[in-house]
Amino acid sequence: MRSENHPTWLLPSGFEDVLPARTDALENCRRSLLDRYALWGYRQVTPPLVEHLESLLTGSGADLDLQTWKLLDQDSGRLVGLRSDMTPQMARIDAQTSASGEIRRLAYAGTVLRARPDLLGGSRAPFQVGAELFGVAGPEGDLEVLSLMVESLRHCQVPNLLLDIGHVSIPRALADAAGLATTQRNDLLRHVERKAWPDVRHWLQIHGAGQSLCADFDALARLQGDHDVLSRARQQLGHHPAICKALDDLHFVWEALRLRYPDLDIQCDLSEIRGHLYHTGLLFSLFGPQRGEALARGGRYDDIGAAFGRRRPATGFSLDLKPLLRDLPESRRNQRIWAPAGSDQALWKAIAEQRQQGHVVAQDFLAGELPDEVQLKNRGFDALLEHSSAGWVLRSLNAR
Repeated sequence: MRSENHPTWLLPSGFEDVLPARTDALENCRRSLLDRYALWGYRQVTPPLVEHLESLLTGSGADLDLQTWKLLDQDSGRLVGLRSDMTPQMARIDAQTSASGEIRRLAYAGTVLRARPDLLGGSRAPFQVGAELFGVAGPEGDLEVLSLMVESLRHCQVPNLLLDIGHVSIPRALADAAGLATTQRNDLLRHVERKAWPDVRHWLQIHGAGQSLCADFDALARLQGDHDVLSRARQQLGHHPAICKALDDLHFVWEALRLRYPDLDIQCDLSEIRGHLYHTGLLFSLFGPQRGEALARGGRYDDIGAAFGRRRPATGFSLDLKPLLRDLPESRRNQRIWAPAGSDQALWKAIAEQRQQGHVVAQDFLAGELPDEVQLKNRGFDALLEHSSAGWVLRSLNAR
């Protein structure tokens, strides 16, 4: 039954129509980004919107479970999910189609659906664009993906970029040093992920952690900032071999990025462990001038392919194109031409010639007098086709 309080045209919260101007901008930006990725060797794939639930959630656990819409497939009787992130789909495609030892570069663009918005009042249908690199285990792979992520936002003309990097192996190494069972270890890491340091200290105390390990976690809580954080971390936590390896990777990436992009601000948070059930190495987020929610995110996720029978080194990033459209300058549009009504063959050929040159030609349906030129300009037209002794000719509306 219809309700006056719920009109039939009202969309669910978190969903919106993307009208012509924004759709044009979105499509232009999508195409130009994918073209840029192709120049780096990343080939576009188009995964399905719906997959079996266990495939979508493989390797990601609770990180994606709460964001995934779940449905019953009436054909098979199995639970299926609407993708909330394309990365697991990329891992499945790579596992199913790549040769052993092959380096694989994949790119994608499309709508994902979230059961809950990432932000209050945010979209539940982001338009996700991204790139994934498979088969490169070292930090060189992370550097390539990071560079492509930076160039993506630069291409979208986002100024004053800030890159935040971390490494999940650092908090994990401390949790491993506690010698905990998997459930307890994950419980501890959830406190670290929330940056709830009083809860971390209390948890360590009630589980009998030694003073040395408690001191290591206290040091971890303070390891945020500029490049000197890596030196301080090596001094304070260098007795953990896994942390030394992670710091080497961070140093390699940081130094290379400083040379490639001298104006890029870089900072690190060595306690960052977002998506710790999903990621296995470097984490990175790229922020714009407002310094609010990250505009692009990525990281290493080597373990996700194991569930598909192919554990492969993997790293990648993704961004939501919709928020970037607000800051894009209006793209150069093609000339818009008005043509009068009629089925005259000469008129049709004139219209076809203009369209072949890339101009937009909208033919009127009402025969009669020419419309007022001011009205045509107000409707967004730049020129009109008019008949003369030489046939159909194009006349600019700015000519008079």
